[in-house]
Amino acid sequence: MTLTAVVTGVSRGLGRCICRSLKDSGYQVLGVGAAATPGHDALDDYRSVDLSAPLPPDLFAGKEIDVLVNNAGLYLDDPRRGYGDLFGLSLDDLRSTFEVNLFGAVQMAQRYVPDMIARGRGRLVCVSSGMGRLQDADGASFAYRSSKLAVNSLALAVSRHFTPPGVDLSAFSYCPGWIRTGMGTPSAPHEPALAAADLARLLGAPATVTNGRFFRGRDELGWDTHDPFGARVVTPQRWA
Repeated sequence: MTLTAVVTGVSRGLGRCICRSLKDSGYQVLGVGAAATPGHDALDDYRSVDLSAPLPPDLFAGKEIDVLVNNAGLYLDDPRRGYGDLFGLSLDDLRSTFEVNLFGAVQMAQRYVPDMIARGRGRLVCVSSGMGRLQDADGASFAYRSSKLAVNSLALAVSRHFTPPGVDLSAFSYCPGWIRTGMGTPSAPHEPALAAADLARLLGAPATVTNGRFFRGRDELGWDTHDPFGARVVTPQRWA
């Protein structure tokens, strides 16, 4: 049986590599992007969609979606480009970041995940970042970091709907690491194609291995420690 995957943010960078890796793994690949055309041939269908607006009602209508990869993302407050301080952050940039990174991902999940639950099989991946963990907050890139923290929460929320016994359902977050893309910059140490291949392998893992987890490559990265500053393990206490 040929599985069908929908991938967002497919026009360049990691998204393009994810499409290629899934196509090479035998998937039918449907792409969503902001560009007028995808710019590559690793897709069976492509739609130009503004993820900050309501989704078109006919987006891949009639298709049985087995895998949803929420990859589209903005990184507007990147300190490597001289703009990363919280107190200099434009609220418009904060809103734009959340519109795509979170609200777009939520819309896609609301559109395709209920059918996965009804069938008892499917995969949702939120492409995230280690920067979206509380203990990795460093005062910069507030818009990007907080949006990825929220995306991680989305993956966890969906995973709670994927837990009945006997179902083949998994929702997880995936950090590709620092990769050579427009967002990661050409000085990054890792190739995006390798990160895409690792993601494709995770999609083929049993749901019990991946559901509700956070990976970097094929290794589990994990969520947050009890102490955001990473200095000690904090025992939860009741405050009077």
